[in-house]
Amino acid sequence: MTNKIIFTILFVLIGSGIIFAQDKTKAAQTPPAKTEPKKETAIEEKKDTKEKAKEEKRDVEADKKEIQIKLRSVAKNMSKELERIKAGAIVRVVVSSFSNNGELAKKKEIGTLVMGELMINLSRFNNIELIEREKLAKVLDEMKLVQLGFADEKTAAQVGKMLQAQVVVVGEVAEAGDKFVINSRIVDVESAKVLYQEGFNSPMEGMIALSSESLVLRSKLDATYRSLILPGWGQFYNGEKIKGGIFTLVEIGLFATAVSMHINGTRKEDEYKKLDCTDQGQDCLDKVQKLKSDGEDFYKLRNYFIYGGAAVWALNVLDAYLSGKDFNSALKTTENRFGFGQGGMRLSLTF
Repeated sequence: MTNKIIFTILFVLIGSGIIFAQDKTKAAQTPPAKTEPKKETAIEEKKDTKEKAKEEKRDVEADKKEIQIKLRSVAKNMSKELERIKAGAIVRVVVSSFSNNGELAKKKEIGTLVMGELMINLSRFNNIELIEREKLAKVLDEMKLVQLGFADEKTAAQVGKMLQAQVVVVGEVAEAGDKFVINSRIVDVESAKVLYQEGFNSPMEGMIALSSESLVLRSKLDATYRSLILPGWGQFYNGEKIKGGIFTLVEIGLFATAVSMHINGTRKEDEYKKLDCTDQGQDCLDKVQKLKSDGEDFYKLRNYFIYGGAAVWALNVLDAYLSGKDFNSALKTTENRFGFGQGGMRLSLTF
């Protein structure tokens, strides 16, 4: 009787265990009902992220265009005001680098960017004769103002007199939240009085994006230096992505092939050195000679590919310099587009 009870209990327990195990197996095999919605939610979130990124990119591009329009407008208003004050006569103008008030403005050289963009836009007007940046740099160096800059009217007038200018454009860039506040003034050299002033706000992201692309902050030497370090980098810096990619891929291909030739040459050399032709006859000697000749051929090809890689590297450096773009090239482009067609514009391009 006792045995029957024990067997019954064991049977019930085993049966319950089997049922429990089957339930667990089914639960493991059956995907949760919420899995599909989670996948859909993840896809939707991914789409939202991509759309948000696209919108932000469009916003930055729109900000850049808006900043460029504002800078053109400031230059146009300055030209009109000088034309009114000077009765249409040509005015000798020196544009200083705007002072940067803020760590980010200093790091991104926003003041220099604004100065350069204003010079490029002012060069389009017939009544403006710009003083070269090189002359300004020399005067600032003499006056120990290269690092300090100048924003006050008296110093601006003093600098203007030394450069034989009639007016000086000065200004400053300040950080305010997520914007740069840009103020510009035209200072009369003789009286040290402000003849005209104008300011505007610009989104930080748009101005920073503009600074990374503007020719004002670029130089041919920077492009050359980059290509000297890595073939194609200088071309990417110059905005010539296809050419940069070609230089990089060709250089990788040449040196990779040179490495391959060296490995093959080493393998052939190891093979013939391992052969022992003692009492092996002429066939063994011929095989050694063949392996040795093949190895030498591989080493020669290796050298040719190294020479080719060096030649392409040198060509890439030369091209980076010759096709390099900088502030001077931007001014020349403006002169060719606006200067000769209008006639009478005086613009010196010594940098």
